Amino acid sequence: MENRIKDFLKLNNIIIDKKIIVAVSGGVDSICLIHILKNLGYDLVLAHVNHNFREESKIEEKEMEKLAKSLNIPFELLDYHYDGISNEHADGHEKRYLFFRSLCNKYNTNLIATAHHLDDQAETIIMKILEGSNLYGYGGISIVNDDGLFKIIRPLLCVSKEELYNYAKTNNLKYFEDYTNDLNIYERNRIRHNVIPLLKNETNDFYKKIYEYSNILKESFDFIRNISKEYLLKNENKINIKEFNELNIAVKKDIISLLLENNNIRKNYDLINQIVIFLTSDNGNKEIKLENNNLLIRSYNYAYIKKIDTNIIEDVLLDLNDIKIFNNKYKFYFEKTPVNNAKYIKLCYNKLKLPLKIRIKKDGDFINTLIGSKKISRLFIDLKLDKEKRQNTPIILDNDNNVLWVYDYIKSKEVFEHKNNFDICLICEEIK
Repeated sequence: MENRIKDFLKLNNIIIDKKIIVAVSGGVDSICLIHILKNLGYDLVLAHVNHNFREESKIEEKEMEKLAKSLNIPFELLDYHYDGISNEHADGHEKRYLFFRSLCNKYNTNLIATAHHLDDQAETIIMKILEGSNLYGYGGISIVNDDGLFKIIRPLLCVSKEELYNYAKTNNLKYFEDYTNDLNIYERNRIRHNVIPLLKNETNDFYKKIYEYSNILKESFDFIRNISKEYLLKNENKINIKEFNELNIAVKKDIISLLLENNNIRKNYDLINQIVIFLTSDNGNKEIKLENNNLLIRSYNYAYIKKIDTNIIEDVLLDLNDIKIFNNKYKFYFEKTPVNNAKYIKLCYNKLKLPLKIRIKKDGDFINTLIGSKKISRLFIDLKLDKEKRQNTPIILDNDNNVLWVYDYIKSKEVFEHKNNFDICLICEEIK
């Protein structure tokens, strides 16, 4: 088995030239993993997480410390206690991997090894099929996950659980069984106990077929994902709709999937299909609501994800000696003369009806110009402003609700009349 795993690492171009942080729970999988890696001559650190869920946890912790000592390798412990507030599984997973990454920094490495095997792979694939996923997810557990800083490797994804039990027995390895693995209250356990045995009865090559299935999907995904990365990089994390609609459907779906991932938005099959339809048909809809106050906005020939600013203030009143911040983006105040690197309008104090009002556009707003009145909504259309700018551009009105200035775009007829006798400037600085 050790030679098979060594060949497996070579086949998948996994180069181990640094110390490996090995995640060891004490179960047969991780116990076999650390012994196999030690026998292959790698430099190891035994990293154990005590989740404190079971009475046996302290005993297992002590045994893992003894094991590290017997193997003459460092022992590292995370004494984890669930806070009872956050999602138990998610919090445990996050704390566990933060621990492993901190050990990478401590030991000047980037390699983390976990003991996932072919049975884990089969269970994961079936779970993904049941819950829905993308090409990457349907392929199950990756042999390597590399985020550029840390690399998680899974050397046992070429062997089955039964083979690990046999290896442990042959080598007289001591391990612990977690009774929760037998409880059918968990979906994974139900699949393990009820579904996998039926599938194994249908073929003698069950694990070989699972391995091949996973590899084919992962290889296909890697090819498509590279296209998606190049596309979004070229378009600055936006979708050029015309160009997008000429692409293969598999590439389209993965670009959408990657865009959602880049914005930390959960994805599923139905959402991705909804977005494909949204981008390939012109039915008048300009946005799709996504989770966590995000919108997918379609504006002219581009689509992009924008987080909604829930702190937008509708109206801000500005008097002569005030300094007011509008929507955390614009700073308004009065000065007698223009200010360098700021935009402004010249006003006549005696003609000015204070306080001024600063707000975003409302339906029916119009501005009187030198050549007649113009609806601000029409102005924005003519300027081809995207929805974000339409919704966030400050509109400055006097106390009679006459629009004086659509910031950065147009000044009113009244402002031009003020200009001849101006004695004060309304200044706007954009806050970076």
